[in-house]
Amino acid sequence: MGRIGVATAAGAAAMAAAFAWSGGTAVRDGTTRCAARVVSLSPHATETLFALGAGASVVAVDDYSNEPPAARRLPRLGSYIDPDLEGIVAADPDLVVLAGTQGALAERLAGLERRALVVPDTRLEDVFGTIAALGEAVCRPQRAADLARRLREEIAAAARGGRPVRAVLVVDRPAGELRQFFVAGPDNFLGDLLVAAGARNVFGDAPSAFVQVSLEPIVAAEPDLVVELMPGASAAAAEERAATWRRVAPGLPAVRRGMVAVLTESWLPVPGPSVGRGAARLGALVAAARAAAEADP
Repeated sequence: MGRIGVATAAGAAAMAAAFAWSGGTAVRDGTTRCAARVVSLSPHATETLFALGAGASVVAVDDYSNEPPAARRLPRLGSYIDPDLEGIVAADPDLVVLAGTQGALAERLAGLERRALVVPDTRLEDVFGTIAALGEAVCRPQRAADLARRLREEIAAAARGGRPVRAVLVVDRPAGELRQFFVAGPDNFLGDLLVAAGARNVFGDAPSAFVQVSLEPIVAAEPDLVVELMPGASAAAAEERAATWRRVAPGLPAVRRGMVAVLTESWLPVPGPSVGRGAARLGALVAAARAAAEADP
């Protein structure tokens, strides 16, 4: 997982074909239909469309599509669980892009003769499947191949080698307390990214993609690095989170060495074209944690 090679063109095409269309395919009667009016109802799809140079074709987005900044100026059509179907139809799209959890909406759109493309967002490899599928949908396959190649190179560069770094990635916990942690386990984008950056996820063999744990198993794992996600939080809120670790668990190796990182970047948890930046961010933390562990007597 941490050494991701460059996919072949054939592999990218196969990945794109695996993504689900409804209401018609990307090709009809031998003629490619280049989507010109796209409604994107997933942040990772929105970011990908703009990265492919198709931002001008996006006419509306979901409530959580905030990257790139140009997407924030577009009409909003609801969320994953509460999409504005009437607004979607009124936007008159020739393509609606949905997340992997929105299969039921795809079926409803098909019944309204609206073409939909479901692009999963569960794993790191889904980033590249989305790029390939959307590249075909907006008739920018070469742009998609170039973007995928660049991102794979950036991810590969993030893992700098050296001794294994034990890490835990905290997705959520109560403010001011070290309990009821939700952490990234196996088979999910964040866990994949952590491993790709050169870390060993201490919950990588957990029974589910995200798991709730108490402080005890974290202490027992003796992590060299603790990463907490607080997308969009203020610097003061992030410091409060880090301070809780210093107050409650000062003997934890990551805490003792100053390797608790609270990340507030809103783009980091999104499995889209920012994945290269995310890998670099985590890779730098892994390298710092490795150096701190080696210097610890």
